[in-house]
Amino acid sequence: MPVYHKRLRAALVAFAVAAPVHAHAGAFAGDMAAGWDWLAATDEIQTEGVFWDDFFGDGKDRWKTGGITQSYVFPEHIFSNGNWLKGRASALELNVRALVMTPDDTAFAGVNSDDRPFAQYAAIGLYLRSITRPEALTPVVAVQAEDRVGIEVGWQGDPLPLFDIQNSLHGMTGTNGDAGNLSNTIDGELLVNLEARRSWRFHIDGSGAGARRDLEFAPFVQTSLGMRENSLRAGGDFFVGSALEGRTWGSDLSTGAVMAGASMPRQGFNWTVFFGGDVGYIASDAFLDGGFAGGGPSVPRRDIVGRARAGLLLEYNNLGVGFSLNWLGQEFRGQSDGQVVGAIQLKYRL
Repeated sequence: MPVYHKRLRAALVAFAVAAPVHAHAGAFAGDMAAGWDWLAATDEIQTEGVFWDDFFGDGKDRWKTGGITQSYVFPEHIFSNGNWLKGRASALELNVRALVMTPDDTAFAGVNSDDRPFAQYAAIGLYLRSITRPEALTPVVAVQAEDRVGIEVGWQGDPLPLFDIQNSLHGMTGTNGDAGNLSNTIDGELLVNLEARRSWRFHIDGSGAGARRDLEFAPFVQTSLGMRENSLRAGGDFFVGSALEGRTWGSDLSTGAVMAGASMPRQGFNWTVFFGGDVGYIASDAFLDGGFAGGGPSVPRRDIVGRARAGLLLEYNNLGVGFSLNWLGQEFRGQSDGQVVGAIQLKYRL
């Protein structure tokens, strides 16, 4: 076993011993095994997604103004009887998303040539997702690895109707009082990207005589390679909730907002509080660099960016509703400060 694995295991053992958790090893093992067994055998289509907008955050027009992400996750047992990857529960994810990005002051759109450009984007992605069988590190601590790898194909710019939709909802007007005055807009182009993410989920069981409080820490690394963005991000999220075993989590590519994924059916009321963040190195960004070809309006991009988030998910039987605040650090030089966007989530089963 590598030295860092030994050190990590020792740290988790020490934490588990010191934490005021009253749990039973047998009950914990049964809960985790039942959760993973359900993921590995289910044929239920799962949904996850968020609607995000700066109106629900700091209320100001900023670079990333609004968007929507929706995923449909199809378990492997819809397509075959066996497991695709040994020791893993797998699924195919179909992801659709759209977003709008605006200058700092939309009242002078196209006049301030040094302001960030307008951008609109819509895409569809196909991903393979998988999660390993939980491995017990202590009587109350288990670890799983969760992976998401796939491709996204999107279109940036005209003739998408997103500016008109945003204007009708948000009042995004140019100097002539209409959303058509968009001379500072990146031209239309096709963007293809490969995406990969690996998360490690350290689950600490909190079952006992009283109300249940599970804890989960999920560090991750994420990379994006292609025409839309070349980047590498690393970070982590903490989850505290009443029932976290047998569950997967997603993440919005634009904002980093957490999205609740597949979960073992539970009756009654359940809750989850989460918070986290990440730091990224951005080698290229078509939305800030003037498009993939680089011939459109652009601004000097920052190479190192940070994000932070916190939110709450409430579930009753098969329905879940969540909200999170997502802080996005400065993404280009001359940007006065970061921004906060709110993300609303609806989770249900098909």
